[in-house]
Amino acid sequence: MTMPAAPRAPGVDVEWVSADVPVPAAVRTDVAGFVGIAQRGPDHQPVRISGWSQFQTVFGGYDPRAWLAFAVNGFFANGGDACWVVRVVDPDTAKPATADLPAAPSQPAVTATATSEGSWADGTRLTSVDLGNGAFSLSVDSPVAQEVWPELSLNSTAARYFGTVVNDPVRGSQVVNLSTPAKGPPVTAVRSGTVTLSGGADGLATLQPGHLSGDSPPGKTWGLAALDNVQEVGVVAIPDAINHPAEPARPAPPPLPAPGCCDPAPAQPVGAAGAPPPTASEQPPQLSPGQITSLYNILLVSCATRRRFALLDEPSAADRPDNAIGWAQTLQASSTAAAFGCLGYPWILGPDPFGSAGDVLATPVSGHLAGVFARNDLTVGVHKAPANATVVVARDVAWAVDSPAHAQLNAASVSVITVRPGRGIRLMGARTLDPGPTWRYVNVRRLISMIELSLESALSWLVFEPNSPATRSAVEREVRAFLLTLWQRGALDGAQATDAMTVRCDDTTTTADDAAAGRLICLVGVQPPIPAEFVTVRIAISEAGVQVMGEQGRTALPAPGGPSGQ
Repeated sequence: MTMPAAPRAPGVDVEWVSADVPVPAAVRTDVAGFVGIAQRGPDHQPVRISGWSQFQTVFGGYDPRAWLAFAVNGFFANGGDACWVVRVVDPDTAKPATADLPAAPSQPAVTATATSEGSWADGTRLTSVDLGNGAFSLSVDSPVAQEVWPELSLNSTAARYFGTVVNDPVRGSQVVNLSTPAKGPPVTAVRSGTVTLSGGADGLATLQPGHLSGDSPPGKTWGLAALDNVQEVGVVAIPDAINHPAEPARPAPPPLPAPGCCDPAPAQPVGAAGAPPPTASEQPPQLSPGQITSLYNILLVSCATRRRFALLDEPSAADRPDNAIGWAQTLQASSTAAAFGCLGYPWILGPDPFGSAGDVLATPVSGHLAGVFARNDLTVGVHKAPANATVVVARDVAWAVDSPAHAQLNAASVSVITVRPGRGIRLMGARTLDPGPTWRYVNVRRLISMIELSLESALSWLVFEPNSPATRSAVEREVRAFLLTLWQRGALDGAQATDAMTVRCDDTTTTADDAAAGRLICLVGVQPPIPAEFVTVRIAISEAGVQVMGEQGRTALPAPGGPSGQ
């Protein structure tokens, strides 16, 4: 729309302005949600993470008891832009490490408490220096961070009041919060000396599937349920639904793929100065196959309700193709929402952060697939099948899948990761767990979910508008404009727009009875692009020479006068 020219003389001016229909914006589909076990960080609260270094700062690094950090690292390495992370613990048994700063005999003390539950802060040394008149300095020595907080004050009105400075959620300490007794005489001094934090508990030994799935008591929100109201999450994974071996499994790697495959340097354990992760003294319980199945069913139903997509893992690195087929069949038989998830197989071999340089560790793939999905969505669009894409931070696969096994896995709706000689390690499947033709492909299910969510958001203005022909016409125009934009971007299939979509919102879709009941109905049909999963090249040999043609040219083959073949 151009700006109108300034009037030159008194009177009435007629100006033409653009009548373009506003096009609704498509919702994001690339943002992932992860639920799992971490070293530290807020428990059962979603935290938005925009990079691996931020995850390390908030939640710690690799933990020998958990897969969450591997999944998040794989997400960002494969092209992910942002994700939400929920750390799970048993809130009844998880405790932060604590210590009282030195105080005069019989005097109340300032208590230092780790910023989150867990054993990660045990052994942290706090050194205080009494500056007199209720002032003190504090240094913090921890594998997480070394901090110095000078000239703190016990006076709540002072500019350097410890509760304002150290406890600030953004600029404050990454390691401790300070507090004084709620009742009794006020704290008047912090003496010089050194104390050590202790008593932290990870809350893992008593962890139950409900802590992951969100099956929480009234008034509490756990695990997966913490993501319910995070609108931008498009794909979800629960890496720690899969048991972590007591000792890291390090299968002997097959020969490395041909040059050209991504082969990053070994990852380094988290720590302010490369310190190793804390001793894994508290182990989470091993989930049974039935518990994993139930947890995955809850995840699939949650994704179906919110039109997200679940990324599921094979239970073990040692599983053969027939085990993966059986696992897929179990999930298909037990879930009513199989179309809202896919199963990745096999595990991948990547750098082992707990071993020597060159060691490999087998890890589940849900986080890496989330990154592949995000990369695909950001560079092309959700309408493209997220397949034939390189899986980064992978040196090899835990089980080599040959062509016959790949065919069986594909028919069983398992998305296979395999080595392509000269092309690296690639995701060569994009099938949902639904074996039916309608929702067979990942991109079709996710594209329709994106359209549903986008229109739901764009048409929210309709609520309580008059259910009139004018309103219905406006809805039809807005929906049609949105779908036309998708078609122009290649997200819908069809030589012409009319081949790609149909939209109708009028008196034939919204009857008088519908209007009386407060319903406005718009019928929408779209033609999603079906991926070319099987590509056949026909080669004919005749006296005219070798000819390469597609399926359409089969009947036009010249009559062979000599040897021929296809």
